[in-house]
Amino acid sequence: MTSLSSNPNTYKPGSEMEFCGPLRPLHSKGIWVGDNPLQNPFLSMLAQTLLIVITSRVLYFFLRPLGQTKLVCSLLAGITLGPSLLGRNKELRDKLFPNQDYPLFSTISWLGVIYSIFLMAVKLDISMVRRTANSAWKIGLAGFLFPLAVTLTILSPLACNVHGLSGGRILVLFSSLSLSYTYIPNIAQAMDDLNLMTSELGQLAMSSAMFNDIIQWAFTTLHYMFIQKGGIQGLEAFISLLALIYFSLHVVRPVLLLIIKKTPEDLEVKESNIVAIQLWVLVMAFISDFIGTAPTTGPLILGLSIPHGPPLGATLVQKTEFLVSKFLLPMFFFRVGYTIDVYSIRDWSSFTKLQIIIVVSYVAKIGAITVAALCCKIRLKNSLLLGAILNIKGIIDLIAYNRWKTMKMVDDQCFTQILLSFLVVTMILTPIVRFLYKPQIRSVTSTKLCSAVRNMQSMPKSNETFRILCCFHNQESVRTIITLLEASNPTDTSPICVYVVHAVEHIGPAGPMLIPYKKQRKTFKRTDSPTRQMMRAFENYSRNSRGPVTIQTYKMIVPYKCMHETIFHLANDKLIPLIIVPFHQNHQSMVGSTTTAAIRQFNINVQAYAPCTVGILVDRGFSAKHGWISHFTYNVGLFFIGGPDDREALSYAFCMSGSPDVGLTVYRFTFRNELEQKDEEEKKEEMLDESLVDEFKLRNVGNDCLNWIDIEVDDNVQVMDTIRQLQVEYDLVMVGRRHTNKALSEEQMAEFMENAELGVIGDMLASPDFCGGMVNVLVMQETRGLSHKGFRNESAKSSLSMFNFHR
Repeated sequence: MTSLSSNPNTYKPGSEMEFCGPLRPLHSKGIWVGDNPLQNPFLSMLAQTLLIVITSRVLYFFLRPLGQTKLVCSLLAGITLGPSLLGRNKELRDKLFPNQDYPLFSTISWLGVIYSIFLMAVKLDISMVRRTANSAWKIGLAGFLFPLAVTLTILSPLACNVHGLSGGRILVLFSSLSLSYTYIPNIAQAMDDLNLMTSELGQLAMSSAMFNDIIQWAFTTLHYMFIQKGGIQGLEAFISLLALIYFSLHVVRPVLLLIIKKTPEDLEVKESNIVAIQLWVLVMAFISDFIGTAPTTGPLILGLSIPHGPPLGATLVQKTEFLVSKFLLPMFFFRVGYTIDVYSIRDWSSFTKLQIIIVVSYVAKIGAITVAALCCKIRLKNSLLLGAILNIKGIIDLIAYNRWKTMKMVDDQCFTQILLSFLVVTMILTPIVRFLYKPQIRSVTSTKLCSAVRNMQSMPKSNETFRILCCFHNQESVRTIITLLEASNPTDTSPICVYVVHAVEHIGPAGPMLIPYKKQRKTFKRTDSPTRQMMRAFENYSRNSRGPVTIQTYKMIVPYKCMHETIFHLANDKLIPLIIVPFHQNHQSMVGSTTTAAIRQFNINVQAYAPCTVGILVDRGFSAKHGWISHFTYNVGLFFIGGPDDREALSYAFCMSGSPDVGLTVYRFTFRNELEQKDEEEKKEEMLDESLVDEFKLRNVGNDCLNWIDIEVDDNVQVMDTIRQLQVEYDLVMVGRRHTNKALSEEQMAEFMENAELGVIGDMLASPDFCGGMVNVLVMQETRGLSHKGFRNESAKSSLSMFNFHR
């Protein structure tokens, strides 16, 4: 029978233990022989893991609508099952989490910490330091120095009167520093949870936190020197740390660069290399702990040695993060929460003094950041929210507090009080930021932003540059996009300026990037070679096009869930009337189902919030069958039923109609005996349709490349049947997503659509029902901002008086 050398009734999680007696069998013999499965380490560990995951996920399910994060829910799960609540019952606690299992449980949770720190370092973009704005440096400096000065001023005289702080002056210094720090991994995780990574406030918070991180790691190094028993031991630990850093930079990093160099373009790093690096993380943790620093120091150094982004960094994160973030790390959060014992708070005098210090430090930091932000001409509301963001705590703080407890620098009461303060502040600040801060990019329906909302019909008649933003995810889309641009008929009187954006998923905590490719090429030398080839294709097209085409290339590294906001910033800055994005099923076999789903959500977000017209390009791999740029011919079909989206498609077709190399066929569908059934809004839309059709025909009189076909139908069924029967060989067909006719509304036809973002007709054109699914399709949607009543009336007046085409 295994026993503890100390009294098990007085044991508390996190305290030191000594075991004596025979080891327990690893596996159970089974309940049929009277064996208790929970007395065996293996089954006991499985049961604990299931209990932790289920409890955390249940709490997250109920608290997520209130703006709480997974970290908070994992801590609350630990508190719920720990000695503060259910674990107060000794019999229940001994069955669920026996003392003998605690070392194994703690070891597994620390594996999560080690790999989490490693992944954070891999994701971190060191070049972000060079891109940090002056305002961010000022805010970061004020948010660190002022609360540090205030906390030191208050903590120094009070520390001697707070029982439980046994670290002396060193603890006073480093606790003040800890309360003043802003860790960029914490802020990055919070911004990711709040979906504010690409917002202006999120970017500013990330940049401000970068400054604090530099200071933090410098003081952390000094901290591990001072905690050694003597000055010589501290110096030895410091020299050993420098040797480990030198080894990582001059031995490990060159090997990693060689792995990247030998990896073929567009392919992932070999699995054997990934496994070797994952194992080397444990080696670095062992070495760093062996030389007297924290076990997380080695993985941190290794992570910083790995080149940021694809192919190596991205693959490592992709293959490692799920297990760490969903399984191992929540166990650490739970373990920390499990060590909280609210019944350990007995000295209320010390509790009050320490709480004053904690509260004052938070208030001082929020105040300092708010004042600094106001000096940088940031609005008061956003300044206060920035102060709240930079006070959000995370895993780095938990690691520091846990180490204080392990080294007995704080007792159980102080440790519990610090963690509860951490938890309460995070539970308050996170929902405040989530519900009070709304990025301006999502407010495009406001009438104040009328001038920022654009469509194809609002383009100037002539002598103006036609601006298009083309986004793509892989090189297979390049040829189709180039062909579409050439079909857009660039001329000397109406040149085309194309903003080409290569979208790459961002997986790190460093700030998302949208950088002109010429500047970014200096930073990304080897890892962006596929991007280099794609950008060269666009640049070659610009030189060889029959008309003047200006290409401005960008590389966008942003999480898919907020990628649309970065696109909108560029569209607003450049006053772009048309954004073209690839359909999510284009080349689906090359990107995988997970990425396909992310791209689809990106397209839906673009359609929902875009400040201009959006076109979704369904690429079937057949572009300009009759030749390339030197012998270019292009056959386009357009289906016009009526409505703002169809008018946008016809407006784009007007651009193409001026090219002698583009054959254009327009199918105009009209419904018999429907006039008496229309309301005033539908009649107004029909007037706009007729005006645009008349203007289009008038300007294309004598155009032999245009074929106009009017088709009368009785209902939507005849529309669909007529389109299906057309088997003409087109290079591209265009249609609007939404239509005025109510029978073709998405609500009426939802059950027949596979891809609602393409609309009723667009979904059918992209299916095998039309030409065997072998035709490229462009589905146009006018910005939803113009669907606002005020916008629609203004657009109607403008469209009825004149048609501001760019030709």
